[in-house]
Parts: sequence; C-alpha cells; structure tokens
Amino acid sequence: MLALAAVVLSGCKVSATSGDRYYEEPSYSRGYFLDARDTGRYFPSESWSLNHEAEVCIGETLYFETADGRVRVYGSSAYSENTFRAAATELNTRIDGVLNRFKMTWRDFVDERSAEAPYPERLTGCLSSRVTNANLASGTLAAVAIAPYHRSWPYEAGQIFTHELAHYVQENLSRYNAAVPLLPYWFAEGQAALVAGDPVAPAYQHYDYSPLRDATRSEAGNVSYRFEHYALAYRYLEQANGALTMTLLLDLVQYMDWTGDYRGEISTGESRAFVEAFDAMELVDHRGRYLSFGRFYAEYHELVGM
Repeated sequence: MLALAAVVLSGCKVSATSGDRYYEEPSYSRGYFLDARDTGRYFPSESWSLNHEAEVCIGETLYFETADGRVRVYGSSAYSENTFRAAATELNTRIDGVLNRFKMTWRDFVDERSAEAPYPERLTGCLSSRVTNANLASGTLAAVAIAPYHRSWPYEAGQIFTHELAHYVQENLSRYNAAVPLLPYWFAEGQAALVAGDPVAPAYQHYDYSPLRDATRSEAGNVSYRFEHYALAYRYLEQANGALTMTLLLDLVQYMDWTGDYRGEISTGESRAFVEAFDAMELVDHRGRYLSFGRFYAEYHELVGM
C-alpha cells in the first residue's frame, strides 16, 4: 500500500499535526495534502470533460483531499496552502445544499452522474490562473476551476460557488460523453441562477428580452440583465412542473446522449438530445396543459406574461 506522505508546499508552511496529516483549524474542512505521483490519482485529462479554465491543472500532481475523501483540489505548489483548503471547504460545505435544490443527495448524484465522469465519487477542484478573482469559479463536468488567491475572492463568493456548483451538477447529470454541453445556454444559466438565489426578472418585464433565443453563449445578447430573464424562463418551467421533474429532465438528456440517436442541433440551435427529452417528459404549462419545446419557444411571452 502506498505511503501517503504530506507534501510541503514550495514557499509555504504546511502545519500537519504530529499524529496524522489532518488540519484542525475550525474554519476549514479537515484534510491532507497528497501527491498524485504517490497515489496515482492524477487530475482528469479527458479534454471533453473539461473547459479551458480547468485544463490548466492537467499535469499538476499536488492536491488537497478532505478527510471524508469527497473533495480534491489540485493546483500548483506556488499557491498558498490555505487557498487549497479554502477552495476544498467551499466545495465540500456547499455541494449538499446545491444538490438539495435538485432534490438529490450526494449518493443520488454519484449514482446518476455520467458513468464516463472521472472519479465518480469525488468532487474535483482546480486552482486555475485562467479564472479571475471577479469570476471566482467555473464549473464543468470533471472539475470546478477556482481563482487561486482566496484572500482576493469577492464578497459574493458563496453565491458564486453555489452558482458554479449548479453548473457542475447540470453537466454531470445531462451529459454522458458528449463533446459539448447539451443544455441550452438560457436553461443552464437560468437554473443555476435560481439555485444560487440570483435576481429574477419580474414577469411583467418579460418583453424586455427573449431568453429562449440564446441557445448558446455566442447567441446571447450584450445586455447584463439577460441573466435575470434566463432565470425567469427557467423558473416558469420549475414552478409549473417541480424541481424534481427538472432534474429528471437532465437525466433524460443524458440518456439521449448515451443512446447516440439524438446527435446535433435543431434549427433554433438547441441540442436535439435536449429537445427530445423536453418533449418526452410531457411537461406542462401553468394551466396544466402539455407544453412541448416548440410551443414554449413560440409562445414564451404569452405564457410567462399571464
């Protein structure tokens, strides 16, 4: 069995206890520093499961693992030990609350996430120089990329972590091994906004923006308030159908991806897997009438404005 020795960070003082390698400070989750060259647990290298921000950790061998083994945060030894620990603590303490909004437990999530996900029983973080302090984090299927200087994290750090963990959950539930995200941009951002408690546009302002036209980020309008309208569009679906139904929708999108029968996009830019799953779920509008994706797209303003 490999000896898991604590790693002394370059330029940092690592204060492990004499009896074990755990950190006892009350503000951080307990855990220990390890090296993938000893454990064999390297940062995921499958490019399809990472975004640009998280790819920076490919090849990094140093990581901090929480005592319960649920969270690992990888990064350069040049970063402060407390940033590793702060990042791990944020992920470990917030993931259960996020999953609760999806009507799931951690065990439910492990069972339902893509079988292709690396380290399916772990939540992986990456201290990334490609993430600014203002953006703080970026969630994708294999990892959550995190700004590497915790003392410069913004005041709204908790809300941002919650939002990005929602994206992490979405990606794991809705993709099997697709090379790109399968959820429409407005849906993914709207759901994450609602989970994080971000602002939602008032229904009477629905004509100010048409969120369903933003199937991808490249199609999004150049106005900051669009995110509030993404949240409005998603909230309409959740209020009419329930949070659990929306989670089941994500799971069905993953199934559509797994079958391989619903590749590509439809004419309005959404993935075929999402549209097929949306229609198969037999969602309803606020009056209980069947709501196809085509009808939601065509009648959005009439529905939300009622």
